[in-house]
Amino acid sequence: MPPATAYAIAEEVFLPVQSGFENAFVRTVLEHRGLFHEPNPAERTAALDVLQRFEQQRQDNPSNAAMWMPDLDLESLASLQAKAFLMFGATKPSPAQWHKAHTALFGPPHCEACD
Repeated sequence: MPPATAYAIAEEVFLPVQSGFENAFVRTVLEHRGLFHEPNPAERTAALDVLQRFEQQRQDNPSNAAMWMPDLDLESLASLQAKAFLMFGATKPSPAQWHKAHTALFGPPHCEACD
């Protein structure tokens, strides 16, 4: 039987995390920290704390940067937002930060300006 992925663990272990966005965000936090095993209670709490800090910062500084957000499905965008938050502490990443987070998470994005 193959080892569980952080994604599967997030869906099985984090019962209070219900939305697809939250599951993807928490999964990305775990993977960013190299946790590809079942997290212990402290690791779970730490990942949920990152989500809580992200949500609090986003509420304190509402985003008007929708034009900079990549056109991705909700879970991919959640992963990208988590990665940008972990890398830069940004809830409203600049285009360069989006690009760096995307490259770290998914590989280089294809964009006409980059060709």
